[in-house]
Formats: sequence, structure tokens, C-alpha cells
Amino acid sequence: MTASLKPTTDRRKLLTTGLAAGLLAASGLSLTSRPQVGGRLRAALPGASLQDSWDARKGFGLFMAAAGQGAVFDGLTEVAADGSLRGELATSWRASQDAKTWVFDLRTDVRFHDGTPFDSASVVESIRLHMDAGPSGAAWHLVSNIDTIKANSTNQVQFTLRSGHADFPYILSDRHLIMYPAGNISEAMQKGIGTGLYRVAVFEAGRKFLGWRVSGHYKDGTAGWFDQIELLAVEDPAQRLALVQSGRVDAAAQIDPIQAQSVETDPSMRLSNVPGNQHLALDASALPREAQMALKLAVNREDVLLSGLQGYGHIGQDSPIGPFNQFYRSQPATAHDPEMAQSLLASAGLGGVGLNLKALGNVPVSLGLALWPSLLAAGFTENGQMPLTAQMWSGRVTEDWMLGANGNLGGNSVEFDALRARARAEFDPNLRAELYADLQTDIQTAGPVVIPAFANFLQAISTRIAEPATQGNLWPMDNVRFAERWWLS
Repeated sequence: MTASLKPTTDRRKLLTTGLAAGLLAASGLSLTSRPQVGGRLRAALPGASLQDSWDARKGFGLFMAAAGQGAVFDGLTEVAADGSLRGELATSWRASQDAKTWVFDLRTDVRFHDGTPFDSASVVESIRLHMDAGPSGAAWHLVSNIDTIKANSTNQVQFTLRSGHADFPYILSDRHLIMYPAGNISEAMQKGIGTGLYRVAVFEAGRKFLGWRVSGHYKDGTAGWFDQIELLAVEDPAQRLALVQSGRVDAAAQIDPIQAQSVETDPSMRLSNVPGNQHLALDASALPREAQMALKLAVNREDVLLSGLQGYGHIGQDSPIGPFNQFYRSQPATAHDPEMAQSLLASAGLGGVGLNLKALGNVPVSLGLALWPSLLAAGFTENGQMPLTAQMWSGRVTEDWMLGANGNLGGNSVEFDALRARARAEFDPNLRAELYADLQTDIQTAGPVVIPAFANFLQAISTRIAEPATQGNLWPMDNVRFAERWWLS
């Protein structure tokens, strides 16, 4: 079997334990300005719930992602701040020619917070946990393609997939696919026992997390600069900002675009303004085809960007694959044409169709308000019966992952799904580029989801905190890794 496997290095830079210089470079640090361990980091984050737990089979928001993957637990792989993939608990990996068989070599110098050694049994049990959860599990869409997983040795695991997936190592970086100690998963879920840089000191679901740094950690000298971290659950963005202004916390995630300018003019803070693939998605899949096309013509994308996002973003082209994806293809956005939108609606007998805009909690109020003037001008009306769901989506590091995250993008087309499967299994980057270009064109011209703008990640950070020059842009707060990547200035 080994002869049929090959290293996969075209889309990543693998950084292993003795390469401190390379790891620091990927983190945006320099060897001459390496920070020292010390102090406490306090942050206010949204996305918490009173039902939160250390059970990664459940869905969770930003708060638990930062406490879990960002502090207490590790995964097999990790997306670096520059977007490349590196090993976390895995040191290397290789695949068969058809991208169905994957072998991962594991670190041998890692222990869980309870002293249990990390090994292949921990990987097998942790992944099978999600496989056994079935479609009701939060990570089912990530593991459903796994046919079998087995331990080849104490420090090597093998995955066999149902269909080829050239980006499979990226999938294993997901915040749900954290590692638990074999034979003790129930207690690990109850107490928060991981291999991360911080062990649990206090955890109050939906309210607070306090973590203490683990001594003698395998990441010593490369990450984890605070002695303690404190995370507070705060849903109101104005309240999160007020906590930074008062000095109660050092950082606040997901600042409302309207508040960003006040952060930039406050000498005690600075605005972290990180462009990425986060986007506003208007899911019109429940609307008639003519209404979907009219909606794309009706939305004034410049208004959404300038009024809704205060300019902190860039124009969208109705595809979630953005400029920070490897196979992004730039193409002109659908032109704003309210007259053509009205004509489409009228010819389909849909003139004056009423929309029921279901704006979810993670959509800034200003963004929702910026949509309506152009929709009304094109002949749509408010408070109708046709559902239009507005939601903010974080981008994904690979194209296929993003396409799978929002299942309505392809309009449930058999042809679209077949093209996506071909692209997913292809290793050749030139062929993949062509396939993903076709997929992006299909989404833009025929998909039922309107993506008028990409939104930057906005955070307010105290001047007492220093950050790497390169910030992760897949998720807020440096890909939720801020607790291990930032330090006291």
C-alpha cells in the first residue's frame, strides 16, 4: 500500500516540530521579536449558548470554537494564518492516486491534560464518534465520506473514503474534529480534557471560560504566550465594544461595521480589519425561478457594501468562492438593473411579490436595512409570504468545503453535483482550476443564492495586545486561534 501513496504538498506547507523558524514565519512573527510567555488575555465573544458543552458532536458558535479548538483541544491538522495547511497532531500525510486512501503519521510527544498519551486509538475513537452520530451530528457532512478508519500502528492511522477527496487533510482541520483521549471520551466531554495549550479552570456554559496555560506543551516556543485566557459570552456588539473601551476586556470579536470608525479614532484601541471570504448570502431557493433572477438584478451591491458594510468588504458575484480561495475566478457581478427585474417579475405574473426577509441574528442591522431600497425599487414588497433567508457565512479554506457548507448553492442540480465530485477528486491543479471555474459560473448564472458582498472580519483590540502581521481570515479572531497566536505588547 505504501508504494501507492504519495505526499500531497501542492496546497500546503507542512511545518513539523523542529522547524521553529518556519512555524514563526507562518505565524507572522520574526525570530528577533519573539514574544515571551506571560499575562492574561480577556476577550468578549458572541455565539455562546446555555447548552454549550465540550461535546463536539453538537453545533456551536464562535465562543465554543475559541474555547475548544482555539484553546483546550487540538486537531490533526491546522490552517495557518496564511491559509496553508500544517500538521497539528499529525506530522505528515499521503494519499493514493485516486484520493480515496489517506495515511496520517502522528506526533509521539503529546499527552492529554489528564496525562493520557495521544495515539492512533484517540484518533480512531474521536472520528468514529462523529461517524456514529449520523446525520444529526454537527460534523456529519465532514465525515460522511469516510468509509473506514483504522490504526496501522500506535502512531499511524488510515482513512478509506467512499469517493476521492484531494483536500481531505483540510477537512480534518475543522473545529468539530478535535481529539479526545481513547477510552475516556465521556469524561473528556464533561471536563474539557484535550491536548491544547490551555487546560480548563472555569467553564460556565453560555457565560464564561477561564483557561490556564499547560506547562511543558509540545508547542512551547512557537505558540501560547499568555499564562491565562478569559472568554466572556456577550451577544450585543455594542456591549462587546463598551467592554474594550472600559478596559474590562482586551478584545471584542465581530464589531458592527457602524461602530468600526469609532474604534479607529480611539487611542486605546485599534481596529483589526481582516478581508476574507465571509459573505452575505440571500437564499432564494424557495422562490420561483423568475423571482430568483429578478432578485440578482434588483440588489444594489454598491449600496450593500457602502451603506450596509460601511465599505469594510468587497462586491460579491453570487458565488461564495472568494478571492482568498485558490481556484477563485473573477467574473463581473450581475449588473444592478431594477427595470429588468420588474420586467421579469411582471412577465411571470409575480409583480409586487412580497418577501418575508428572515434576517438571522448574525446579520448586522445596517446590512439588512441596506437591502430594502433596491428591492422595493425593483417591484418587490415587504412582509409577504415568500421566504428569503439572509445569513452571514464564513468562507471555507477549500472550494468544495464551501460548496458543501451551503447545500442550496447548486440548486440541487445533478449535473452540478457530478461536476463538483470530479473537481473534488482531482489532484491536477490545472484541471481543478477549470472545473471550479465552471462551477462558479454555474452558481452565478443559475444558482438560487444571491451573494451581493463579502464582509471583512472586524475586531476591536486593546493596544496592550500585539498580533502577528498575518491574520487568519477563515473565521473571526485569527481563525479563532487568537489565544495561542497573540501576546502582550
